[in-house]
Amino acid sequence: MKRTGWGWCVFLLAILVGMVGCAGQTFSPPPQFVPEPIEKGMWTQKADNLVFVLDASSSMLDGHNGVEKFALARGVVANFNQTMPDLSIKTTVRSFGHDSGVAPVPTMSLFGPADYSREGVAQGLARVTTAGGPSPMAKALAGVAGDLKDAAGDIVVIVVSDGKDMGAPSLAVAGRLKEQFAGRLCIYTVQVGNDPLGAGFMSKLGALSGCGGVLNADEVATGAGMAAFVQRALLAGLADKDGDGVPDKSDRCPGTARGVAVDNRGCPKDSDGDGVYDYLDKCPNTPAGERVDKVGCPLPKAVVTAAGTWIFKGVQFENNRSDLKASSHAVLDEIADYLNQRKDVRVQIQGHTDISGSRNYNLSLSQKRADSVKAYLTGKGVAADRMDTIGYGPDRPIATNKTAKGRAENRRVEFKPLQ
Repeated sequence: MKRTGWGWCVFLLAILVGMVGCAGQTFSPPPQFVPEPIEKGMWTQKADNLVFVLDASSSMLDGHNGVEKFALARGVVANFNQTMPDLSIKTTVRSFGHDSGVAPVPTMSLFGPADYSREGVAQGLARVTTAGGPSPMAKALAGVAGDLKDAAGDIVVIVVSDGKDMGAPSLAVAGRLKEQFAGRLCIYTVQVGNDPLGAGFMSKLGALSGCGGVLNADEVATGAGMAAFVQRALLAGLADKDGDGVPDKSDRCPGTARGVAVDNRGCPKDSDGDGVYDYLDKCPNTPAGERVDKVGCPLPKAVVTAAGTWIFKGVQFENNRSDLKASSHAVLDEIADYLNQRKDVRVQIQGHTDISGSRNYNLSLSQKRADSVKAYLTGKGVAADRMDTIGYGPDRPIATNKTAKGRAENRRVEFKPLQ
């Protein structure tokens, strides 16, 4: 078709306007990134090698949500670098594409392979400030194979790209990488933008190794999102068999029941300091210094013997009789209150005498006195089947019988808690 002079002018003008429009396109800077720290001591390192593959081809000059895609892609690597803890890990940053003014080669290593250095990775990224050129991801992945030729241990490869203009050759090279490092390679892809064909390619690449993953750059744009990605790719949680949030290596109280609140040592909390953990304490907020039983409830005022029995000095009887003195009632009322609160507690009431009189007489008297105590407590609402009685007479002295004071101590009633 023959063009008139006027027609050629219109045609050239349209091309010129299009060029000016592209050249004049402006983007906003990437959103500010605030890294979220990853708590020390709660993880172990699960990878020995880390490789970033950064797409710097011309399609990355397009925008996504008002921001240049290449700026977002560089941000993914930079933010990962800011978030990851200091690790002993061999690291490589490799780019592909490139503006001709940046590099005349289709792919190059920006950093490594070398021991991880936060500053080194940042300096490597600074070598590529703009995108341009074709999309030779296949050559970049072939370069990764060379970078890793002497690699030992497990490998994580993170490909950051829009996925556009990629194809079967890149997947074929990635497949050979998988075979080369059988069982040791995990590939993660981070798509920048939302091109559907690019998403399809990045999904195939991310699924190829069987242990990596497929993400979008929007998912890791926040500190929390990036921290989750770093942990997923590089870290494994420490063993915590009882699930209390304190790793086994630091847990001073292993085997804590599930759901029990613990302190930073992994031990159940004891808020009132009575020696009974909160989850077992049936009487919380016990005053400081109060003697308590195994479930944290205050004990009646008693002397606790080495054998674990309770001696109540206020329980007294009429001389040579089993009748309780009226002065004993206050102490026994306190005991009854305790036993009525703790209906899970059973006791053995033990009667004891000194050596005055015959042994048989004292055995009988001590049994009757124990029975009198039981009868009183039953009258106060304590179930009879929760109390056993026994009289030991003079057989279990706790003091000398040679003095009046010692004999007075031996005349007593003891309570023995039963399981």
